[in-house]
Amino acid sequence: MNPTFDPTDMPLRDIHLPDAVSWWPLAFGWWILVSIIFIGIIVFAIRFHAARRQRVARRGIQKVIDALHAGQNPVLCAQQVSTIMRRFAMTISDEPDVVAGLAGQDWLAFLDASWGGTSFTRGEGRLLLSAPYKDEGGLDQKHCLELGLLCMTWIKAQPVRI
Repeated sequence: MNPTFDPTDMPLRDIHLPDAVSWWPLAFGWWILVSIIFIGIIVFAIRFHAARRQRVARRGIQKVIDALHAGQNPVLCAQQVSTIMRRFAMTISDEPDVVAGLAGQDWLAFLDASWGGTSFTRGEGRLLLSAPYKDEGGLDQKHCLELGLLCMTWIKAQPVRI
């Protein structure tokens, strides 16, 4: 070692740190993540908007079922269920004019064909034809509730169309 050497006399500079990393422009991975999130939000919004018909119909049927539990006249409730079903069927159909003109067994056959069952032509769904026209007291609450639940199941089984 050199005894005459003094390290404080050296012309050294302090350590230089690199500049801070900027957040802009974004790296490629962040662009991919932002794109995936954006596409996901768009798909969700489209599906949410397309399913609004089903939500409105299900809410209407649920209100009728709640009214039945509260003691409302079953004939009036059956009329409301029939109206809700007809309106919903016309909104999801490719030919709403044809659906609007269906009556009687043709209407029930259309409902069965829309989900592949026979609950409307051979089951509780037959009440859609006769219940709205019965006298007050001509329909019991149990059958009307079963009709409401059947219609709710039919609405849920319909595919969401975009």
